[in-house]
Amino acid sequence: MLWGRFRTVRGTWVTAAALLAACAVLAGCGNSTHENKARPPLPTVVSVAVSEDEIEAKAAIGRGVGEPGARQPYLNQNANAPQNQSDREVPANVKVAIANLTDEATTLRIQGGDIDQEIDLTPGGSGSILMSLPTDVYLFSSPASSGTARLDVGVSRVSSGSDVLTP
Repeated sequence: MLWGRFRTVRGTWVTAAALLAACAVLAGCGNSTHENKARPPLPTVVSVAVSEDEIEAKAAIGRGVGEPGARQPYLNQNANAPQNQSDREVPANVKVAIANLTDEATTLRIQGGDIDQEIDLTPGGSGSILMSLPTDVYLFSSPASSGTARLDVGVSRVSSGSDVLTP
């Protein structure tokens, strides 16, 4: 009686192993010619402050946007890894954080390339705008300020493929 049960258990194990092997073989089948395309770059943050004497525009990292070697301050497990480049022909995603340090309502004008845009600012207020900026030089001006600011957008577009915790 004991010998008959051993054969039944042994047959179940053999059947389970065969099914598992068949599933593993089928899971490995498929088209393997998909290339690993670069993920789009994360937006670069540029801070713009409008005061009576000057307008200041600063990228979060480096002197401008799209400079080779500059990295954004995001959580990155591969901080020393080489940077993966996205398509250099695609405009840079730039998040412009604006602060109006004057006591009057005014506008901020952004000019460069094909872009000529005005943004309304409240007295002492702040705001932000997400823009796609092609490689060029951009000027920021405002009627409330006697100064202007310049922002250089270079050709480097770093892929976000090596950044963790990004959508």
